[in-house]
Parts: sequence; C-alpha cells; structure tokens
Amino acid sequence: MKLKDTYFHAHHSPMGALSSFTVGDQGGVGGLGLELGEAYGGNVFVGYVDDQQVVQTFPFFQGANDQSERYVQKDDVSQLQERCFDGVERDYGWSSDCFSAPGIEMKILTPFFSIADPELAQLDRLKQASCPAVYLELSFDNQSDQEWTGFFALQGEELRWNRIVDQQALPLKGVSNQDRMGIATLDTRAEAFSHFSVRSSMGEMGDRDCFMLGPTGGLKVQVQPGERYTLRIALGVYIEGNATYNRQMRYYYTQHFNHLNDVLRYGLEHFDSYAQLAQDNDRELAESGLSDDQQFLIAHATRSYYGSTQWLYDGTQSVWVVNEGEYLMMNTLDLTVDMLFFEMKMNPWTVRNVLEQLVSYYSYYDETFDPANPEQMLPGGLSFVHDMGVANNWSPKGHSSYEIGGLDRACFSYMTYEQLTNWVLCAGVYVTKSGDNEFRTRYKGILLDCLQSLLNRDHPDAAKRDGIMSMESSRTHGGGEITTYDSLDHSLGQARGNIYLAGKAWASYLVLEKLLSEEGLQAQADEARQAATLCANKLAASFDEELGFIPAVLDGESKSAIIPAIEALVYPYELGLLDAVAEDGPYGDYIKTLKRHLQFVLNGDYCLYPDNAWKLSSTADNSWASKIFLNQYVAREVLGMTLPVDAESDAAHLRWQTHGAHADACCDQFSSGKPIGSKYYPRCVTNILWMQEK
Repeated sequence: MKLKDTYFHAHHSPMGALSSFTVGDQGGVGGLGLELGEAYGGNVFVGYVDDQQVVQTFPFFQGANDQSERYVQKDDVSQLQERCFDGVERDYGWSSDCFSAPGIEMKILTPFFSIADPELAQLDRLKQASCPAVYLELSFDNQSDQEWTGFFALQGEELRWNRIVDQQALPLKGVSNQDRMGIATLDTRAEAFSHFSVRSSMGEMGDRDCFMLGPTGGLKVQVQPGERYTLRIALGVYIEGNATYNRQMRYYYTQHFNHLNDVLRYGLEHFDSYAQLAQDNDRELAESGLSDDQQFLIAHATRSYYGSTQWLYDGTQSVWVVNEGEYLMMNTLDLTVDMLFFEMKMNPWTVRNVLEQLVSYYSYYDETFDPANPEQMLPGGLSFVHDMGVANNWSPKGHSSYEIGGLDRACFSYMTYEQLTNWVLCAGVYVTKSGDNEFRTRYKGILLDCLQSLLNRDHPDAAKRDGIMSMESSRTHGGGEITTYDSLDHSLGQARGNIYLAGKAWASYLVLEKLLSEEGLQAQADEARQAATLCANKLAASFDEELGFIPAVLDGESKSAIIPAIEALVYPYELGLLDAVAEDGPYGDYIKTLKRHLQFVLNGDYCLYPDNAWKLSSTADNSWASKIFLNQYVAREVLGMTLPVDAESDAAHLRWQTHGAHADACCDQFSSGKPIGSKYYPRCVTNILWMQEK
C-alpha cells in the first residue's frame, strides 16, 4: 500500500536468525544488526552519483533531518556534494518495502512462509526456510546524458569490511564483516568497496582494491546514459558455533550452511523463488478485504515478529525462541499466548516446541496462601515461569529472568496464575487446531495438574470457591502476583480478583473440560465445567449498575473500567466452542454482561482517546497495541458488535507506529500515542486474527 507517512523504521529480517536490517527512519541510525533489541546504530547509504557529480541519497543516516540538509563527513577528502532525495515515496507490502525517488527504487524483500515441522520435513525445504538473508532490488533509471554510479553501503563505527573472496566460476562480489554479516551480488558489473564513506570511495582516495580502515562497505555499479538497470543484492548473516548459554545451542541454519558465503550464494541463486514468495505474501494481504490502515498494521507487526525469532538446534532437535523485543527475554509466556494465533497459522510446530520446553525446563510446583493469613501455607500446584532467560542466556531450570519474590503487585512480581492459564490456553488451541491428539494424551497428567492448580488458587476448600483467583503463590514470599500488564495500576496489573485474569481462568476451564473429556476423564471434565460456571456467574453478578460496568478488580473498591474484560472470549471461540460465547448459550448471562460492559466503556469518558484510539484502562494512560488489536477482534467477531469509530481507531493506531514510534520499528506499549516501552516488539501479530473475520 502507498503510504502518506514515508519515514519510519521497519524490520527486514530472515526467519529465525534474530537479525534485522532496520531502515526507513529519516535521519536516524539503522543498518544490519545481529541479536539486538534496537536498531543497529549505524548508517545506510543508498543512491547514486548523478551527471552533476552530486551524491544523491535516501535520508537513512544521521544528520539527514530534512530534505535540504547536506551531509558532510569530517574524514572526507572528496569534493563531491551530497544531498537527500526530494519526493521519496514508500510502498509497504506484507513482504516488500519499496522506496522510490527520481531515478531510483530500492525494494527490500523479506519473504516468510510456513516452516515445515523439522522432525518431518525434507532437508531442502528446511534449508530454504532457514537461509538467514534479506533481499534487495536496487533499480536505477538514468535519463541523463552522463554516466551515473549507483551504490548501496552500510556504515558502523565498529565495522571493518573485507572484500569477499570466492573461488566459484561466477564469484560473489561484495564485502563482509568478520564473516558474520555480508553484502553481496552475483552481478558481474558491480564492484565491492570499503572506505571511510561512499563519497571518499569516489574521490581522490577512492580504491579499486580493499581499504579496510574505513567503516563503510558496499557495492557500486556504473549506469549508462539512458539505461534502466537493476542490481540484485543479498544481505546475509552467520554466527557459527555456540549461540546460547546454560543450554548450549547453535543457530539452526548452521545445519545447512557452513559459512557466510554459502548463505549469500544460496540466497542469490534462489532470488527468483524468494521474490515470488514475497510477491505472494503481498498479494494475500492486498486481497484480504482489510483497510489500508489494517493492512499496514499487520505488515508492520509481522516484520517485527520475525525480527525477534531464533531457530536454534540443541544437537538433537530444533528449539524455537521468540525474543521479547528490546528486552530480549526468551519465550516470554504472556507473549506466547498472544502470538499463538499467528504461529498456528504459520508454524504450529513452534507452539508445541515452546509448550514442551515449558514442561521440561520451566515449570514448577508451589504452595499458596490467603493474603489475610500469609503465614499459613495451603495447597498450590503446577505453574510455569514468565520467560526462559534473556539475551541468549537460558534461565536456571524452573526460574525466569524476570520474576522476583517479595514484591507486592509490582513490576517484576511473579505471574504464577496468569502463566498457568497461558499454558492451558496455548495447549488447547494447539491441540484443537493442529489435531495433535498424541500431544494431548502425552500431557494428560500435566492437564490434570493444571486443573487442580487452578482450583487450589481459587480456594483449596471446594465449598469456598467462586471461580476466580483468591490465593497468592508462595513464590511471592508474602507479596502479590501481577499480570502481563505489569506496568499498569491495579486495574490491570494486579492478578488477584482481576476480571481480565478471571476471564482467562474461565476460558482455561473450558479448555480443560474439552481436552479432559476427549481423554475420557469425564469426572475431571465435569469439575472443570463447574468451575467455569462459577467463574462466569461471579463475573456476571459483579456488574455494577451504578458504575455501568464490571469494576476491574473485584475488591469492593475499584472504580476502574477496562476493555480486556472481554479478551479471553477469543480462546473458546478459536476452539470452536461457539455455544460458550453465545448470548443464548450456557454462559449467556456472562456474554451479555460483557457486551453491555464494553458498550458502556468504549467512549471518550472511559476507554477512548480523543482521536478514538483505544485506551485499555480508564485509570491508566498506558496501552499495549497488541492487546488493542486482540480486543478489537473479540468485539467485532466474537461479540458481533459494530464499532462506529473503527476506521478512526485504526488510523490513530497507525499514527502511533509511524509518528510516535518512528524510530522503534513496531512498538507495543504507548502512553497517549507516545512509545514508553516494549519497542522493537513481536507481540502485535495478534492482528493476524483480523484476516479471518467474516
């Protein structure tokens, strides 16, 4: 889609390589980064030297803050002038990102496709999926009567470029940095260069060989008068050897590629097939029937998801990791449950892989306590950690990098109850949509333990249960648990008595009823159904007629209104349990109450900003875009509501990304449209659900 707002950063990443060619923001840092939680702090130079000997460039480097500004480097001895293009346009597809200006077009291709289950797939398909490269088509249209020199180059303070040495019959042309990243082509007309800058490489100190002292490296090509010419480029990455610590693993692509040159050559030799895949992706999104704003938000989120992915190999099998954006926490479970729908569409085996890792390495059993009597320990049960580690460092078994005991409903507190529901919900969606009944049977004991753990956290005494969380985990050391909304006030941050989390408990009980019934465990399935009924009845009865909604925390004091009260409806809906979410179904009173709740709070007095962007809590100016997208889907598709401000809301949420977070690629956490955290984030792919709306 053509964009009005051209300049903002976007990821351009291969699948599973935890690398990103981040580019697009005007005058900001960017480039090709490996294993980073932010844009690489370098410069990207793309353009040509025209017939007037002016270096014309896109403004993807520091100092290019407006179209008229000249950029001069102190280490240049070239007399060439340099200026940024006027009239840059951007066409943003699902897998292509195209910048065009007079005489030039740069199309970046990041194809993605379903990765076949590594335990079952043919090796050639896995090699195609794991190739850690991004693809560029750099096209020039020289309508002058003089020769142009077109160029593409990356610059970074610590980068030192070496000319690629390749002994093949048609050798690679390009440069590499420490054999970890490279820029290459098979085009025989192109020349590789490295120097202080693009300008200095074309001046009196310009080189035809390799000048390694300079931090700028790339490719250039001569374009003749009247000629239209396209240069195909691959940007590749390669990290050999051990990539993670505490649990040693390599990148999976090292199973198929022995060296950076292998990656670059394979990518270039298969350029046509990758370009076709990218074109197919673009077409699918364009033909989805969604608005341009919605299409943009899906494309932007998808890029950021893949920029956070790691496909690893532990010596026996594949291990899938999604890093938590700028924080680089590994397989954060409260992100997994939201990215679930995208992964089930693209790569269901990755969901199974993460669930299995959680059981094997990152589960634990605890006790609980009543906050009114924290000294007396009560039965608890099974739960799962918040994350599996951070920045390639796996956490010790049974622990996360995030959670700290002794905190009372504050950031970094334990999320025991929520992560318990998250594993159950992921398992339910995975089994139902994949048809993997063997998984259900293998983890039958875990499912039973999950049910008992949920019941105990309501109350160990069955006669005192009301369906929602009342007990705290012993891991809090007398403190209190939180939810994924960890930096919000108690309207969404506190776990105990929270109606958002209670909704996830209700959905978890429905999942357990379904899976246990399918395993022939009818008594336990009935127990799960009874708990779901208690929970739904409790929430429906908690509607406050004076307030006009269900208060966010059922403590008798809360006056906060929250949108995510409806969030958990997505899970039974996606499992095909349509009666459970029907107004005339067994939980009809609950469903009607939620609909009434949302109709009341979705306005400027409570949960809408002045521009009709969504505000998740009426009492906290802090919203997560991923959760907004998920709740929009629930409101429209599950509750069947018509949202009269939908188009204005989507436009506002787009501005959050292109204006507010223009330097942060895809961002999740905003305050009044300004990014305040969760930058460079993968979770916004919740909006993939929009593509299946009726």
